[in-house]
Amino acid sequence: MTRLVESVEVPRPMTDAFAYTSDFGHIEQWDPGVSRSVRVTPGPVRVGSRYRLDVVFGPSTTVMEYVVTVLEPPRRVVLEGHGGSIHAIDDIRFEPTPTGTRIDYTADLSFDGLTGLVEPLMGPLLRRVGERAVEGLRRALSGPPPVPEPSWLTYGLDFLVLPGMLRFTRCGHQWRRASFGPLAESMHGRTVVITGATSGLGRAAAGELARLGARVVLVGRDPAKLTRAREEIRAATGNEDLAEQVADLSLLSEVRALADRLLAGEPRIHVLVNNAGVLENARVLTREGFERSLATNLLAPFLLTRRLAPRLAESAPSRIINVLSGGMYLAGLGSSVVDDPSQPWDGASAYARHKRALMVLTQAWAEELAPRGVMVHAMHPGWAETPGVVRSLPGFHRITRPWLRTPEEGADTIVWLAAAPEVAKTTGGFWFDRERHPSVVLPWTAPSAGQRAMLIEELAALTADAVAAVPATAVEPVARRRRAPRRKPTAPRALNTRASRPRRRAAS
Repeated sequence: MTRLVESVEVPRPMTDAFAYTSDFGHIEQWDPGVSRSVRVTPGPVRVGSRYRLDVVFGPSTTVMEYVVTVLEPPRRVVLEGHGGSIHAIDDIRFEPTPTGTRIDYTADLSFDGLTGLVEPLMGPLLRRVGERAVEGLRRALSGPPPVPEPSWLTYGLDFLVLPGMLRFTRCGHQWRRASFGPLAESMHGRTVVITGATSGLGRAAAGELARLGARVVLVGRDPAKLTRAREEIRAATGNEDLAEQVADLSLLSEVRALADRLLAGEPRIHVLVNNAGVLENARVLTREGFERSLATNLLAPFLLTRRLAPRLAESAPSRIINVLSGGMYLAGLGSSVVDDPSQPWDGASAYARHKRALMVLTQAWAEELAPRGVMVHAMHPGWAETPGVVRSLPGFHRITRPWLRTPEEGADTIVWLAAAPEVAKTTGGFWFDRERHPSVVLPWTAPSAGQRAMLIEELAALTADAVAAVPATAVEPVARRRRAPRRKPTAPRALNTRASRPRRRAAS
């Protein structure tokens, strides 16, 4: 038997250090000897929880099954592993220190068969593996890493557009994943509101944020799907602090009612994820007279963010995350967000323009809200296999299905933007696979200052009826800016601008 003994101190509370380390589903983030780790048993970590690890030994990889045999929160956890000819017992103990936590890690390794004959010769190699693992744990539980900066390769591929899109596939995510740092943050005590949370990216992000300990408010239009999602997340994570809010985000009256309920029921909101979206293959009007994809993709997040901004500022540090699409790269704003009903309907083009507009709002909100402790970011998930893609783009789905990302892979950057401490150091970014990307790569898609101003004014006008009942102090949390003359518009505050006159709603 070979015994490895290591000790490390980290500047984190003992409960946080225990929660992160005892869940071997995280081990690939800090142990370079583990290429993949999967929690097999759903629910919270408990005696009997099982994990499957791909453990690298030189040129070979061994699949090992680990089970929790002792769990004494927050002071001790013991896991026993078997795989191939290897038997391992990892005994991890935690003690408080004046500046954080000391972690004492003991691993007993034994080998059967022919491998056991050379076990004495493997001692130095195994000790080096143990040192690297514990050093990785120290880094994971220490201060936040620097904000990742895009490389020249990133910029080059983005500006070439089509080669860059190859990274939207699952292969692109797997390539980038090797450079991901650990996400060791606890979100206990933080409230996340996420729209479109019953399936696809929203459901995947909600589940992972709940696993990190957040109170998650799931927003969707189907009560049965909401309840099912909530119960599945509760069973998988053991997190009971989940709430449901039913709202059809294509109807501004329901968006306003949703905001009222959230303001009444959630004393703190730390993260708002504007995820809900729809790509319509035909022009469909809501009973309020808006084209449905415009209402869902743009009017709803504009109105909801405008209404919840004061609560987010009161809860600072807080974050807003807008979910976009790589198709935005090919679209400009145009002269109006309302489509011309005399022209043939192009759902994909409208969707791309809506996402471009949401990127413009991201940058405007970032500038306005940063002084109040609210960071605003946008991201796109790449090409992920979601119910929306299957329904709206069946041809695309049929061709690209072998290369599509899972919802969890697509949602990874949402979770990272919501939880990672390094993200709090910046605002107004457009992110893909945890890396900042340019929001414009084709010159003719870059919005002008005048277009930005008119966009915000138009959205304020289109949602004016829905916000008419909001007290001025709630809608306008910061001082007004004097409006620029219409002949030379400048970008006004995105949350405060009121239209000088109403505009026509979409006609049939």
